[in-house]
Amino acid sequence: MRTPYTAITRLLFLLAPALPFAALAAPSSDAGVTRNAAPAIPVKPIASRAELDAYQRDTPPANSPLSWITSGARRRFLDSLVYREHGLGGMSLADLRYELTREQAYTLLRLFGAQNYAVDLDALTTPRPATDDTATSTLEPAYARLLAAERADGGTTQVQAVAHSYAAEFAPAQADARRRALGDRDAELLFRAAALAFQATGQPDYLADMRRDFAELQRRHRIDRPHASDFYDALLIAHRDDEARALLAAHPAIKRNPPPLMRSFSRIRNGQPSLWVATPGTRKRELVRFRFNIRAPAQVIVLASTGCHFAANAARDIEADPLLRDLFREYGQWVAPPSEVTAFDAVREWNEAHPALRLGIAYDNAALPMVERFETPAFYFLDHGTVVDTVVGWPPGGNLDAIRRGLRKIDLLR
Repeated sequence: MRTPYTAITRLLFLLAPALPFAALAAPSSDAGVTRNAAPAIPVKPIASRAELDAYQRDTPPANSPLSWITSGARRRFLDSLVYREHGLGGMSLADLRYELTREQAYTLLRLFGAQNYAVDLDALTTPRPATDDTATSTLEPAYARLLAAERADGGTTQVQAVAHSYAAEFAPAQADARRRALGDRDAELLFRAAALAFQATGQPDYLADMRRDFAELQRRHRIDRPHASDFYDALLIAHRDDEARALLAAHPAIKRNPPPLMRSFSRIRNGQPSLWVATPGTRKRELVRFRFNIRAPAQVIVLASTGCHFAANAARDIEADPLLRDLFREYGQWVAPPSEVTAFDAVREWNEAHPALRLGIAYDNAALPMVERFETPAFYFLDHGTVVDTVVGWPPGGNLDAIRRGLRKIDLLR
């Protein structure tokens, strides 16, 4: 599975069966909010691009939940839909969470049989003002171009593409006077652009822009759950756990567990590879930073993610082989991307389930200099820091033979 450095909300898995949800009503008809009284939901979920085209052709806009999101968001959402042989296989929820409540998102996603993804979505807590539908946006086309840059093919290319697009089209609007002159919708797009740039690059300048944009949205009384959630995640990725804790207290609608304490007990130079490690054998919410020696005589670095079922399958198969399990316990290091500091509980659950294959979290991209793009699972077989073999992916039949070949190349298996 390819997991980009950015925290995009893209679901490239077969969608799970629907779950019950308390509120199936259409959006409120109160003055000043999005209106729709009779959403048209097909009997069978829309399972192909042709069926989607037919639904849009035959359904009056007033009866389509797709009309509840602005035209730019609707275009981006529909373009993100990925159809496979048996129906919908993936989509981006980024725009839905900024434009709909969970109840509204649930109803819209019923069109595709994917309503279960609305249950815990970091969506709005109150409906978006109807005035957003007619508001003129100057940043909408620029935001679409930034998203296209973010979808570049990983690594340095992606980082450079995002930085170039942001510098050309969003950085000028970050001046205080320009920011205040923006309409509400563009002020939000400015915040979202800074969040995307920070997630893609990890550069502190973008976090500083996020902070100023957040304050501006707060001044306009436009902060809701998605804004606070994205800022909270960015603060954790930037290792500002005290600020994240304060933000959570100020915006309880985020509904997250308290962030872990982040501690470093030894001197680590800037740029020196290091990992966050969840303290074993304790229920403390704590991450401790350790130096990561990537120049050991022989080792296997495994890129993994708590949200990747292929990585979980690889761990299961390796643990089922006693020899491989012991070799990976002594010579292996499983590493999650820096963004997984926001998934502390999932990391701790992984370590409880796989005690021989404990998962650390990269402090930053410098922890993994050999990685050009983050695909999981990926196995790097190193000899004194030099990659001598790589195995990527875990097909249904497993990849144990390739793993054994890699271990032989670094003299850990005969």
